[in-house]
Amino acid sequence: MLPFGQLLRSLFGRAFGANDLVMIFSARLDETGTDGVSPYTVVGGAIAAPDQWEKLESAWGRLLSRANVAAYHWKEFNNPNDNIFGKWSHLKRSRFVEAQEKLIGKNTLFRVSVGLESSVHANIKARMKGIKGFAAESNYSLCLRYLMFVTYEQLVKIDPNCRLTIMVEDGPWAVGAHKTYQRIAAMTGKWKPAKHAHRLAGFSSVPKGERLSLEAADYLVGSEHARMLAERRPKRGAQTLSLLLKEPLLERWYEGMIAEKEHRRAYAKSRQHQAS
Repeated sequence: MLPFGQLLRSLFGRAFGANDLVMIFSARLDETGTDGVSPYTVVGGAIAAPDQWEKLESAWGRLLSRANVAAYHWKEFNNPNDNIFGKWSHLKRSRFVEAQEKLIGKNTLFRVSVGLESSVHANIKARMKGIKGFAAESNYSLCLRYLMFVTYEQLVKIDPNCRLTIMVEDGPWAVGAHKTYQRIAAMTGKWKPAKHAHRLAGFSSVPKGERLSLEAADYLVGSEHARMLAERRPKRGAQTLSLLLKEPLLERWYEGMIAEKEHRRAYAKSRQHQAS
């Protein structure tokens, strides 16, 4: 495996060295509930510094080796008919999950997830359709946007000048994630989601199985999705940031976006009048 600094250069097109004046953090993310059947869509994973992710990669690989499995995926692990995990005893499964939790807790800053109820979001979009300035988001895109915003809000408490990279696994949603990232990165202004756009430091999607840290993201988003389906309250603690976007918040989000667009239109018109 390439040294982590060299890997970052190849993935993001720039080097992050000891002379950097800002702290670089990386979000490793996955998604679930995007099949059009699940009542919830969730985007989640964890945030850590590059050296923390490097340690997690090594530790996760050792965990897989001890369990004699080639890879971990939430769906297969929780399928009682799976050829490998389905044969495990309850005790073995519990100990494996405990080891996952320990590795993630030790090698990340915090976990983060944002979910929404698909039917609620669809109802809001239907009601707001036709309103000037309204642009509907997909469930996935909106969750990702909000996740990036709340992540920044936490990271600036650590370092006001920090930067954030995003990594996801190749797949049908990776292209959409990149487009969402690009739209946010191009924004300016002091309001969300543009408020922290200047903190973005790169986006990458990698082939399935290449980064073991994305298996950890798969575990985290899968467990959050299961918690929402079971209507359990999220775990409380300094290492967990879990949000379910409910109707009032979703409405305020879209209303804020519309108001920002109107403000920009009015500003552009005033500049034109001043120039004429």
